[in-house]
Amino acid sequence: MNTGFSVFRFGLEKDPTGKMTQRVKNCGKFATVESAFETARAAALREWEEALNQPDGEVRVKEVRLTDTEWGYDLKHDHLVVARFWVHDGRPAELS
Repeated sequence: MNTGFSVFRFGLEKDPTGKMTQRVKNCGKFATVESAFETARAAALREWEEALNQPDGEVRVKEVRLTDTEWGYDLKHDHLVVARFWVHDGRPAELS
């Protein structure tokens, strides 16, 4: 049984044909939920800063926003969620 916490990045990327598709990346396993959320936040902030610092000629996004959620952090370009960093509990739920 996995007793730790994992951080997953769900993101939209273009496939070779130019079509948007979702990719999932495991960003690591952590002993505490606090360290998992700290890692998720740091990764989300890093991508947020990268999105804000794109060369002017390439920017077509009007707004880049980072939102904290119950499960982690969402990075939005205008209305579209382009990356989601979620913390996953590896322990199964116990029902009484």
